[in-house]
Amino acid sequence: MPANEILAVINELANTKTDLLWTIAVSAIVSTGISYWFKRSEIRHKAEVDYEYEQRKRLREVIGRYHGRLLSAANSMNYRLWNLYANHDKGWLDIHGDYEGAGYYFLSSAYRFLNVCTLIRQLETEAVLLDARIAEKKDFAFLNYAAALHWVMTDVALFRGLPYDNFHQRDHFFSDHFRHYSDLCIRDGNFLDFEDFKDNFCGSDKLNAVLLYFDELKPNENRFRWDRLVAFHLLLMAFINAFGYKRQHSGKQHFFDAAKQIRNPVVLENLVAWIPKHDLADNREAKKIIQALGAVRKPV
Repeated sequence: MPANEILAVINELANTKTDLLWTIAVSAIVSTGISYWFKRSEIRHKAEVDYEYEQRKRLREVIGRYHGRLLSAANSMNYRLWNLYANHDKGWLDIHGDYEGAGYYFLSSAYRFLNVCTLIRQLETEAVLLDARIAEKKDFAFLNYAAALHWVMTDVALFRGLPYDNFHQRDHFFSDHFRHYSDLCIRDGNFLDFEDFKDNFCGSDKLNAVLLYFDELKPNENRFRWDRLVAFHLLLMAFINAFGYKRQHSGKQHFFDAAKQIRNPVVLENLVAWIPKHDLADNREAKKIIQALGAVRKPV
């Protein structure tokens, strides 16, 4: 463009009303800002979507690695606990501290219990770095059950209202100690087999706290460990129902029959009070524990 034409344009703009120029400038700035905001929002939304997808995928993979093994271990412990209810008076758990010479029933009871707890510990270790807040509903319930099963064996809140010494590991386990017992049972990333369990721990004191918990365990004792184990069983049945096969399911009567094993009803009341705190209040299978409390209070 010739110089004289450029000067003419500049002169024309200079004579344009200020309000019009300001409007044009503001419109351009706003348009640019909106475009930038939408682009930035689009990028942020994509990043959030990618993050949630990746977290869900990784969590699904972690749960997939433990689902089958934990379900199998839980089902095995479930059978043992029903057997214990029927045979507690046989004295099969009366070892009196002689763990090296303990028989199969005693050792396998402790072994099955530790199998469940060790798998929960491994799951906890892997899932702790993942964002469970964005988990799918069923995956979230799986993690909640795992956390509840750890809680029920370690938290003295289960004995609230009972004369229990919270500062000594007698009828509960200190949480970090409990994790340590599970860590001892891991070999090359897997729970050790039964023979290794016997060889490694029956002649040592590394797992004495767990073995002592089962030693002479029975309902008619002046202790609360039996009630804690029954509470553990109720959660275990609900977990199996929620994630297991139909043939493994326990009906309402099973929950009622297990709940009747509890000698101090306040333990069952405390368990029910904590179900919402583990985000399981809306879980259909956990509701059967709540229903069992009602049945125990008002037998039919």
